[in-house]
Amino acid sequence: MVESTKIKHVVVMMFENRSFDSMLGYLYKDNNNKSPLGHPFEGLTGSESNPDSLGNEIKVFPIKKDDPYAYFMPKKDPGEGFANTNFQLFGAGQPPFPEGIEDNHGFVRDFQSSINNEKLEEKEEIDDPLLIHKKKKDSNNSYDNYDKYHSDDYKKWYKSPPPSEHTSEVPDLMTVQPKDIMGIYTPEMLPVLSGLAKGYAVCDHWYCSAPTETLPNRAFTHMGTSQGYLYDEVKSYSAKSIFKHLTDHNLSWGIFGNNGNPYTLSFCQDIQKPYPAGCMTGSFETFQSSLIEKTLPTYTFLEPVWGSKGNSQHPNYNVAEGDAYLLQIYKALKSSEYWEETLLIITYDEHGGCYDHVTPPTNATSPPAKSIAFDFDFTRFGVRVPTVLISPWIEAGTVYRTKSDTPLDHTSILATLEKCFDLPPLTERDKAAPDITDVQKLAVPRIDDPLEGVIAPTANLSIKIEPHASQIQKMHAGALAEKASRETGKTVIPPSFNTGDEASQYINEMHKRYYGD
Repeated sequence: MVESTKIKHVVVMMFENRSFDSMLGYLYKDNNNKSPLGHPFEGLTGSESNPDSLGNEIKVFPIKKDDPYAYFMPKKDPGEGFANTNFQLFGAGQPPFPEGIEDNHGFVRDFQSSINNEKLEEKEEIDDPLLIHKKKKDSNNSYDNYDKYHSDDYKKWYKSPPPSEHTSEVPDLMTVQPKDIMGIYTPEMLPVLSGLAKGYAVCDHWYCSAPTETLPNRAFTHMGTSQGYLYDEVKSYSAKSIFKHLTDHNLSWGIFGNNGNPYTLSFCQDIQKPYPAGCMTGSFETFQSSLIEKTLPTYTFLEPVWGSKGNSQHPNYNVAEGDAYLLQIYKALKSSEYWEETLLIITYDEHGGCYDHVTPPTNATSPPAKSIAFDFDFTRFGVRVPTVLISPWIEAGTVYRTKSDTPLDHTSILATLEKCFDLPPLTERDKAAPDITDVQKLAVPRIDDPLEGVIAPTANLSIKIEPHASQIQKMHAGALAEKASRETGKTVIPPSFNTGDEASQYINEMHKRYYGD
């Protein structure tokens, strides 16, 4: 450990598919987007908007607690792939982007009919299904508002029909409307996440590592690269992981969550049993036991419980369950002997198609791989995601930004571990990433509790989601099948799942076979 830091342990909790604005955009709205310390905060003013397919401006709005669907917003799974993200940000799936379209103004349009990325996922080849320049079948002449953008391309964008049929693993909820994607959670709606963000440090310029969906961003988190992949068609990755990296330097790691079957184990192909001394995996309860029994590893990665019955906060699952899970994590760590020497990082893997008003920077360092599908070189970051830093050495009301010209992204987790424990970088991306060790500015650790008396929210339990196997459950099953294929030399393909319970049963059986005691 480097003596100049107070960090002896790092714990990361990564939730699913939420943008910064969608969860924390109103955090300091009542104080003109400044924290009590006077730090500027890149939040929402309430005037931000996106056009719908008729040219109507849809403004951001606070989600109301008395809405029965409040904790299930935006009531439909938005598009989240590379094509979707570019459409949300720039009005097209790939460069050259249409002139005159304002950045970050495609979220409502995309949400109205999310782009089908199936061909891209299967083939990883150039294919732009987005802009089909045909006239609508009806004669509704409702596009006058496009003129404010001074662009014929924008007029075509309005008049183009939906790019394709909406396809998603998550069934839509009733009453879903295009405006729902502009709904924003208030601090009162998320008392735990917001309480920690105000009570410690919030990062208002932390970006996911690639402008695309879940697995490539989780790969950047664990490995500093997605090996050139932009879609979830690859279920596990062969690049060297931070877990193997720690092992090679005689440091310990732990992976906990998903009721004892964490996906990260099969996601990182270089994690093998028997685990090195001091390394462990298991359920969230196992993590709690490691705190009590004083066996907490150097680096801990926490997962949620996946699927519609879980607490991942993936749209359109129960967001309140995730806030309650976060409270459990915080309480377990704060009541332990590790509290003063641990940095807890709360983040989200990607924006999941949820609205954000900040355009991602373009100065990312490319790891040594390019996308086959779009020849994308990974020099553009993904959309902002909520990230909160928690430690008794952090002053309440901190809005943390790096002093580096390179913004914070998921590889800043790797950079922080490398700084704290004197490790070489895994790739050029994490080598260039800023670390976050200087967020701990206090000379004496705090003894107050910003969440004292805070009660986790609860959702309307009468809202039922149609039984289904979630996308990440299918990906998890696929990663275990890939491991079985490598182990047996025979191609193993997981079965089709009609429900999340069926997927969980397969995952449990395969996990026990390859990772059980």
